[in-house]
Amino acid sequence: MKFNLKYFAVILGTVFLAGCDGDFEELNKDPNSATADRFNPSYLFTTAQLYTARGDENATLYYASCFVQHFASLSNVGIFDHHGDKYVYHKGNNELLWKTTFNPSTGPAVLLEDVLQLSKDKPEFNNLVQMARIWKTIVYHRLTDMYGDIPYSEAGKGYYEQLYKPKYDAQRDIYYHMLSELEDATAKIDLSGNTFAQADIVYKGNLARWKKLGYSMMLRLGMRLSKVEPDVARTWVSKAFTGGVFTSNEDDLFVKFTDATGTNATLSNGQSMTITIGAAPGKIAATYFNYLKNTNDPRLKHTAAVYTNPFDQSTIITDPARQKGLPNGLDRITLPNDPSFDPSRPEQEHQYSGARRDVYGRLDGPRMLLTNAEVQLMLAEAVVRGWISGDAESYYKAGVAAGMKQLRTYSESANISDAEINAYLAANPFAADSEGRLELINTQYWIATFLNGYESFANVRRSGYPKLTPINYPDNETGGKFPGRLRYPEDEAVLNEDNYFAAVAIQGTDNFITKVWWDK
Repeated sequence: MKFNLKYFAVILGTVFLAGCDGDFEELNKDPNSATADRFNPSYLFTTAQLYTARGDENATLYYASCFVQHFASLSNVGIFDHHGDKYVYHKGNNELLWKTTFNPSTGPAVLLEDVLQLSKDKPEFNNLVQMARIWKTIVYHRLTDMYGDIPYSEAGKGYYEQLYKPKYDAQRDIYYHMLSELEDATAKIDLSGNTFAQADIVYKGNLARWKKLGYSMMLRLGMRLSKVEPDVARTWVSKAFTGGVFTSNEDDLFVKFTDATGTNATLSNGQSMTITIGAAPGKIAATYFNYLKNTNDPRLKHTAAVYTNPFDQSTIITDPARQKGLPNGLDRITLPNDPSFDPSRPEQEHQYSGARRDVYGRLDGPRMLLTNAEVQLMLAEAVVRGWISGDAESYYKAGVAAGMKQLRTYSESANISDAEINAYLAANPFAADSEGRLELINTQYWIATFLNGYESFANVRRSGYPKLTPINYPDNETGGKFPGRLRYPEDEAVLNEDNYFAAVAIQGTDNFITKVWWDK
């Protein structure tokens, strides 16, 4: 039976996280006789939420966050981390987001398809269906943003329709469908219906926030089309704005992990593990560090610190005069020749700042997926473009303030006062001209999406801001050009041969240089 291993394994892995103790009687039945009519699909939804934020960390940290110069590393091709720092290829981490998304047991794409199949035509599961449809856009939009054309309409349907070699859908078609799904699913959420609070580890069944999430995702996806189809982008951005998007940091979408010790790795934040105990946790990139420093951004004091011993959190330097970011594209051989290196300092390569482990390294910390800061900044851009009404500067200031306040979600100690925020805004005023405003808005978006590498990488490609200088490390994958995407998994050319080559023929060569549809 389909339920024997897969369904009961994922329930056991997440039941304590979800707090679903009210259904143990139903679960305590012979698994060999399990049927779709007796199985509660909300448990699968819990697991899908969890694994959207767990297991893919090396893809976002080592590639996307390095592409946008949030992080830098001295690793070379022979050391397997932070590959995006030098645009080099590493099979495992290049494929990681794809593999975790479609994992047969824990992949959110597979689990969400199960939720939808088991819930369809059952009115009592209406809200669960709509939540799953909204969550599906979260899963697939980041996958298509990183790879381009991907399996979508036929994905996850191997068991149900015997589609074991799904076709690759064009990214344009995927985006159009996701936007339509968001519109329909958000409208069909019944605020008086079952909230599925025990199964929902992000909003605890707050359906009003789910509606805001649907429209905020519509805003993000609509804005993504600003370069390729601005008229279509305007339509969807306007719909999202009218529908009602995030209005405060209480609406932020994140998965909060529960194991602060790392005993149960599944329930601990994987990004935080890398930052805190990773063998090579990386450094704050000089591009990011210097922008915060040069603008006197109060976030810097909560973001960066020097750890002279990478395995000992007590050897920490917080004095701003002793901190600096690591330039991208260096290794241990070229480092001593870089002007940033101080040979007199005893810390050697560890004289550069890393991410604050007491803020971003908490194993019970959050994995941010979509925030109010992003939403307010997108609204500011929409006003500048003339797509919605309102005051662009007000939205901009709200976005900056929200970005600073969201650090408290990582740690209560990372508190930035209103006075500090107001002083920052006064010292860094809103630009007077439209292009200057777009640059300022999207540079702040780049700051606000620190540790959300997928989104930061997507928005840098879409907006062109901040203007990053590409890296040209020897034997890199792009010839010194800024990356446009990741490569497809190597086994796709064997396991799904016809569809893989059809996609490559349409999209372009399967390399880091080829751009995705909305970036062309």
